[in-house]
Amino acid sequence: MFIAVFFATALTAAAHSINFEITRHAPVVSVNAYFTRTSPLAGASVLVYAPGQDQPYQTGRTDRQGFFAFIPSVAGDWVFEIDDERGHRDRLEISVTGGFISGVPEEEADIADEQEEVPAEPVAEEETVSPAAIPFFYRVVFGLALIFGITGIFYGIRARQCASKTE
Repeated sequence: MFIAVFFATALTAAAHSINFEITRHAPVVSVNAYFTRTSPLAGASVLVYAPGQDQPYQTGRTDRQGFFAFIPSVAGDWVFEIDDERGHRDRLEISVTGGFISGVPEEEADIADEQEEVPAEPVAEEETVSPAAIPFFYRVVFGLALIFGITGIFYGIRARQCASKTE
């Protein structure tokens, strides 16, 4: 009996553990905190600590979907603490590389270190189109649209003036 109760409460307690999903898009690190996919950790208090610091680098709250984002300023292991103020707390370490800070993805930073610099090829000038190259049909349609548009504006102003005189 005791063992059955223990496993039943353990399963319900596990359902309320905090899960994290970290997304990195240089220079932003975003964290999605949730109990389950359909139960985000909304409005939870967040503290972010820079590597080796005791004072919070950033504080805030998660949004309705459980998201929180920050922009790290130095490379190292950042500490992310979350507390929903209802008994659910967790702490997460997020490693940030120097390449991420500079905006270079880690894969590209490794490749760039291995390759030597190659001078860039000159950029080709943008090709311009002369008015003569525009088909006749398009020029006619544009001209008529311009004429009808200006005429419509003129008659609209005139109608408004006539309506204000009769009142």
